[in-house]
Amino acid sequence: MKLDFILAAAAAGFLATYAHAMFALTADRVGLVKLDFGKGLSMLFFGESYGGNPPYLLGLAAVHLNGIIFALAYAALIGPRLPGPHFVRGAIFGLILLLFSQCVFNPFITKHGIFMVKMNPRAWQTAVAAHLIYGVLLGWISPVL
Repeated sequence: MKLDFILAAAAAGFLATYAHAMFALTADRVGLVKLDFGKGLSMLFFGESYGGNPPYLLGLAAVHLNGIIFALAYAALIGPRLPGPHFVRGAIFGLILLLFSQCVFNPFITKHGIFMVKMNPRAWQTAVAAHLIYGVLLGWISPVL
């Protein structure tokens, strides 16, 4: 892999993650449940180590770092093996990430239950839309080996 490929994939991951996070923060304006991924990761990583509110910007940085790492994995390993045009590959990848987050991360790490039923019974709808936004944007703008 060349440096320009890595930088392009990382930039695509950053932009797709930004759109993903901003949609989730404003989802209540379109009738969905608002999700704050930055606050969630901030509380998960730093909640017990701070007396007051943990640092929100570090939570947002963690969200974007995850998005960049997943984008690099998509561009180098997973995207080339998926069928269809680029945006369909990205949507499939976004749904794979959604299933992992809702069936592994949320029940076992955050303790929100499968598809976040303990948090809000409709939160999964926002998660589906946000992950599809991430995947489609990533597939559209990311290079693939």
